[in-house]
Parts: sequence; C-alpha cells; structure tokens
Amino acid sequence: MFIVEDEKIIELIPFLKERGLRITPQRILILQTIISIKGHPTVEDIHQKLPYISLATIYNNVKLFLSLHILKELPYGNGLSKYELANQPEHYHILCESCGEIIDFNYPNLKEIEHVACKLTSFKIHTHQMEVYGLCPTCQIQ
Repeated sequence: MFIVEDEKIIELIPFLKERGLRITPQRILILQTIISIKGHPTVEDIHQKLPYISLATIYNNVKLFLSLHILKELPYGNGLSKYELANQPEHYHILCESCGEIIDFNYPNLKEIEHVACKLTSFKIHTHQMEVYGLCPTCQIQ
C-alpha cells in the first residue's frame, strides 16, 4: 500500500478513477515527481528521479496525462519536450536560447491583447500564447 499526501495528487485521484484508470503506485510517483521538480521537467528528468520505473512507463503515463489535460507540453528548443501542470494560472515563458531553461513569468496587461485582437479582427478569441527568448544569467557569463 502506498500513502498519498500531496494535495494536488489527492485531487487528481477521483479524476483518474472517473475515467476508468487504475491508480497505480507508478502513476502516483510520476505525478508526485512532476509536481516536486522545480521548473519544467523532461521525461528524462522524471526518469532520473525514478530510475526504478522504466522510461517506457514514464513516457506512456506522460502521454496519458497530456491526453487528459493534466499536463501541458512545452515543445521548445532542443527537441526535448518539457512539461508543466495544466491547471496553473495563465502565465508566459521566457526561454534561454543557449541552455533551454524555461522560466515562468506573469504580466497581466498582456491579457488585454485578446480584447484588442477581437476588436481589430472580429475573431472570437479563446486564448493567446507568447514566448520570450534570450540568454539566462548563467549563459550570459559563459
């Protein structure tokens, strides 16, 4: 038997059960690891923390979590997708063009762009996306 203490995981268990999915220890550990890793982990980052779970199992669960909109994929840069929880408040990403680091930042005035776009184009706007690219402080030194 495994014990689940993380509040976010506890909220996801009924969601997974309602969709007919088994609540396996591996599935819970993968979710806990994604939540606990600061930043935006790759599948390889998750596997480094959970080397006793096969890479295929991690990939399959990440794919499942994406299809259920539990995770969001960030396919930026070097071909390695990074992931974040999908239920986070709206925010933007700044990406280092050298090392691939992704930092979240919030700038509420950018939400206004949806209103302007709607007014100028008569589109019904659902969402928008923006990334900012540059060099992180570490890469600026190198």
